[in-house]
Amino acid sequence: MLKKLEIQSLRADISSLDRLLQGRTAENDPIGFLQLNKRRAALAEKLAEVEMAAQHKAAVALFFAGGPVVGSRGIDATFAGKTVALFQDLVSKQFAMEEVGEVGRRGPVALQANSDLLVTNVVRGSVGLLLEEADQNAAFADTQLKVVVDHVIDTLAAATAPAMDAFEQALDGMAPRFLTALGDFFEVMDERRALLRVVESDREIEFNSEAIQRGRERARAADIDEQEHEEFVGKIFILPDSRRFELRIVDGEPPITGMVAREFARRDLEALLAAGIAIGERWRVRIRTRTITRPARPMKITYTLLGMIERVD
Repeated sequence: MLKKLEIQSLRADISSLDRLLQGRTAENDPIGFLQLNKRRAALAEKLAEVEMAAQHKAAVALFFAGGPVVGSRGIDATFAGKTVALFQDLVSKQFAMEEVGEVGRRGPVALQANSDLLVTNVVRGSVGLLLEEADQNAAFADTQLKVVVDHVIDTLAAATAPAMDAFEQALDGMAPRFLTALGDFFEVMDERRALLRVVESDREIEFNSEAIQRGRERARAADIDEQEHEEFVGKIFILPDSRRFELRIVDGEPPITGMVAREFARRDLEALLAAGIAIGERWRVRIRTRTITRPARPMKITYTLLGMIERVD
């Protein structure tokens, strides 16, 4: 059960008992008074336990309203299926980006099975679906999937916020296929005039029709072009702690600077640094170039060091 929803449910049950207890005393209704107070004490104890407990696994509730929802009876099955599938797609692509460092232009998404969520419940109070981490093993710290789901919801919030700044920052680390999926998610919502409320363990975000339309327009207007495996030759400098690099192609000219790819840093960089042949030497390197374009904004180019091919004398 999602922590925030369980807290809300317990508080609602306690409020209901408080109303039933109004006007009751041990004198005028001894049995009812005793039973209701006993039940209330048990719920209060449970509430305290839930509030103190940490939720380390991914869990999120998607509450829908608007066009595809019929009162409190239900929701259009096609819409619900598409929306959950697109949300899962966003999570899978973000998971691959954070774990591998790239998603790829096409084909299966890496580590997709590790990012699976399960629809575990239809939550009360509105038409909503509860999605939880498929892995049932106990966790004593936040799982990577929980971190990724948090980041996906951060991006949804950034894309729909009135100010553009947060979305600008999100674009810097976004994969092109994630941006496409983000536009698809908002498009499905916008075309059906749906409203969305997202609930996690410790936060709740509402997306009204204006916010959803804003997210759709921003995602469709932005473009990320990646040129993979471009080769450059120059003098390389690396800051391993911050995973940043500088490549000086021509002395006196501005260098190429950027991040070191996570997979390269994990696989090869430590050995190269230990050998003392990676700092201040001329190397042929592979670099990914990302060009981000948005309406009425200057083009932004970023670089990622993918690998070091060979030393060049």
